[in-house]
Amino acid sequence: MLFRRIKWTGILLFLIIPVILHAQKDDTVYMLNGDRITGELKKYESGILTLKTEGMSTLGIEYDKINTLHSAKYFEIVSKTGFSYYGSIRKSTVPASIVIVISNDTVVKAMNEIVEITPIKNRFWKKFYGSIDLGVSYIKSTQVLQYYLNTDINYRAKKDLVMFDMSLMFNDQKINDSVIRTRKNDIGLGLNHFFQGRWWLGVGAMWQQNTELELDYRIQLESGAGYDIVHTNPIRLYGMAGLLVNREKPTDSVSASTNFEGLLSMKFTWLRYRYPEMNISSNIDAYPSFTVSGRWRLEFNLTSKIEIFRDFYLSLSFYDDFDSKPSGGGSSLNDWSIIFSVGYSF
Repeated sequence: MLFRRIKWTGILLFLIIPVILHAQKDDTVYMLNGDRITGELKKYESGILTLKTEGMSTLGIEYDKINTLHSAKYFEIVSKTGFSYYGSIRKSTVPASIVIVISNDTVVKAMNEIVEITPIKNRFWKKFYGSIDLGVSYIKSTQVLQYYLNTDINYRAKKDLVMFDMSLMFNDQKINDSVIRTRKNDIGLGLNHFFQGRWWLGVGAMWQQNTELELDYRIQLESGAGYDIVHTNPIRLYGMAGLLVNREKPTDSVSASTNFEGLLSMKFTWLRYRYPEMNISSNIDAYPSFTVSGRWRLEFNLTSKIEIFRDFYLSLSFYDDFDSKPSGGGSSLNDWSIIFSVGYSF
């Protein structure tokens, strides 16, 4: 009796599992050249549709090669105007377009009018994405050892985005018998809530350290509003303004001070989606102080990435941190560096 139950359970699993696996990959991409590809639609952003297939692994399909799509799953579809649609996707008879099926209506949208398609999944772990960069260098003549770690992890829900960023840089230089150590570390956690259209609100917390600017630590809490100025397939430009409070301690002091500052931020990203894929991003953050008269802090970053093979890339980054009146009172007003690293995205 037990043997028969095990046998029939095995037969049922043998029949059911292939059906489940097939159901997970029943999304269809119809190409302009007449080809049809079936798989699982993972995401669509920056002009690239990511499709996971059985026989050809994961494909990156450029938007200008897509005629239409079909999927019974539930998605968030974002247009150039920032307006979001929620529903499934049906094959369209209009070339280079899709039919969005919402609760009580259908909307036809051209592919070049869509900037994001995100599956709204129930499975918790599939909502995470991010990247990690590692870099190490050693110069024998100056006996400088530098190592670098940068990672960002994001969690996307229907209307919210949770972001964790960590950038750690260590520099050890041996002079005679002593070692001079410099550190620049940034760890941040943020939450953005998106509204219909191009507006969003954000709150965040950050811990910073920069020994070149004689900063032992800075802990800051911030909030602000952001707006997408340009959001197309290859380009995104957005600005943000807000307020923050921080607590900072210089390296040569036992006491810390509390400061109130403004926040003005601008970020630009550009993606070339043809192989080899390239990604250039730059942001500048300005912090005018309300507590210390005439004090400005500026943080500038420029990063370029080029794909070497699927999900792996080479990265070249430049940053410059400026403080017109460092809390430590030191002579150095800015700290900058050029970083080469190898990265992986997921």
